[in-house]
Amino acid sequence: MLPSNKRIDSHVHFYTSDDLRRVAGSLPYTLPEPHPLTTYLDKLIDAGVVPTIINNVHLSILPDSENVFASFDELKSLQAANPSRYGDVRLVGTIKAEPAYATNERLSHPQVIGARIVLHDARPETVSDTRFNDEQWSAFYARLLPHQHLHIYAKEAETNLRVLRQIPDDVRVIIDHLGSCHSERGATEPAYLALLAEAGRRGNVWFKGPGYRTSVSPVETARFVTQIVSALGADKILLEATDAPHVGTDNNGVAYSELFDLPSAFDFVDAVAQHVSTETRIPVGQLLRGASGQLVS
Repeated sequence: MLPSNKRIDSHVHFYTSDDLRRVAGSLPYTLPEPHPLTTYLDKLIDAGVVPTIINNVHLSILPDSENVFASFDELKSLQAANPSRYGDVRLVGTIKAEPAYATNERLSHPQVIGARIVLHDARPETVSDTRFNDEQWSAFYARLLPHQHLHIYAKEAETNLRVLRQIPDDVRVIIDHLGSCHSERGATEPAYLALLAEAGRRGNVWFKGPGYRTSVSPVETARFVTQIVSALGADKILLEATDAPHVGTDNNGVAYSELFDLPSAFDFVDAVAQHVSTETRIPVGQLLRGASGQLVS
């Protein structure tokens, strides 16, 4: 287990004002504030937190993942200028899972560990049986390297399930936000149990935190994590993540940015892990980052 001041962030977004300028005026809501890598690192390091592995995940409002590649260069410059401060940070990235974008060249970058499909609140019926398994998608799956994964984000468990059933069995998959952003339906929702059953059949599906998009209550979120652990085992959960900069709102319309910052996001996943550990006797560290060696290293 890592020392308590060392943290993994398996899901964060880095982007600049230049990135946001590219989409200004094209979105039906106010743009978030820029969230550059340097500012994020300095906040953590100044607070005595040592980030060890960070995964910069494709941001859905951007048309591509050039900000992910830019962050690799940004960290390289920081480490060259101040190796004692930034030298131990390892940055990886998850790019946009679009067949035309996720080319061999982009996927072959040594820091790219996967590609992300973003569906947000897409209803299950909008995901046709062939949406993600046509010729172009099949070619994309074949380009994924053995250590890389497909990352799926949909708020509804059944939407996640419909996508998962179209992914070839040999492709490693991470389901975002514990597979459901609808805690009001409970962790025994039939579609959720079916999603876990399909994940269990495949044997190569992981569920990732931080979990506050499932519920901002650690107790409620812990019920979903316990269900995952019960169905799949503790090696299929990765809780330690911030999802900074906390864009969007909860189901009551409260902005996540009003509820979480970097320290409190880590506090949240710690609390979830502690609740699950009390219930299952699985060590907190295993729940937080036990799967990180398979997914983000």
